[in-house]
Amino acid sequence: MQQLAIVDAVVKILKKAGFVVTDLVETKPRCFDIVARKDNTVLLLKVLYNIDSLKPEMAEEMKIVAKLLKASPIVIGEKFKFDYLERGVVYNRHGLPVINTATFYDFIVEGIAPMVYSAPGGYYVKLDNEKIREVREKLGISLGEMAKLLGVSRRTVKKYEEGIDTTVETALKIEEILGTYVIKAIDILNFVKDDVVEEEKVPSFSGEEAEIIEQLRIIGVKVYPIKHAPFDVVSKADDERILTGVKQVREIDKRASILGRISEVLSTKAAYIVEKKIKADVNSVVFVMKEELECVSSAKDFVSLLHEKLTSAKN
Repeated sequence: MQQLAIVDAVVKILKKAGFVVTDLVETKPRCFDIVARKDNTVLLLKVLYNIDSLKPEMAEEMKIVAKLLKASPIVIGEKFKFDYLERGVVYNRHGLPVINTATFYDFIVEGIAPMVYSAPGGYYVKLDNEKIREVREKLGISLGEMAKLLGVSRRTVKKYEEGIDTTVETALKIEEILGTYVIKAIDILNFVKDDVVEEEKVPSFSGEEAEIIEQLRIIGVKVYPIKHAPFDVVSKADDERILTGVKQVREIDKRASILGRISEVLSTKAAYIVEKKIKADVNSVVFVMKEELECVSSAKDFVSLLHEKLTSAKN
């Protein structure tokens, strides 16, 4: 119930800020709970009451999906261990930025970015190193004098001017000495390192599903399997990203419906490749028969097929 209450609050915050939103609380397991978009900003949000319950494999998959869909992954929670997350502070779990609901509201609605992050040993901030050097020199304060005023070594001051982070207390002292703001906001939209996502080399499907994946690869479609999402793979064909379903389950129509909602928010194509015809009416999802796929000879033709079927369905 606590998680559902936070999801509800986050969705309201997003809608208040003008985001198009869909939540996935009815699907399990999932590496993200909410997908939202406003203009060019796409958010993948994982909501947890206690952030310590975030599993490493879920975090890694969330980062992969975010990278493939050009989205920003953020974890929203309220507690860790026996303490509560503080407003205006960014925490880190498995390389993902973690904030509480109040901080999310400040950022999304008020446009106030967090300035402090938590790390072993306390709270830290990022410094505008160029501004520190520029103002110090303008005021005629030498490195040695600055070091004395701060109670640190000359080498440490030099490191501040080269871009090293520092504690909140030291940053406030620097601002007092220089008479200007030098603390930089934390860019939570670009928090995750821009690692290269490699195409899955080892097949993670079997039977008919493995045959579908292999056929996609044969025609030149790059396939990135996703275990914990309403779609089974993110396909890349002819520079387009396609949310793709391949699992031949009973409730394909239900999965397709959720897949369609996500694709609408992301303004991307969605396809479900099926072994036999099914009765499903999901306008934003293109259903492709496996035998149709076998007649496609290139990734470009695959995209064209999706476009033709989507246009035909709309007409």
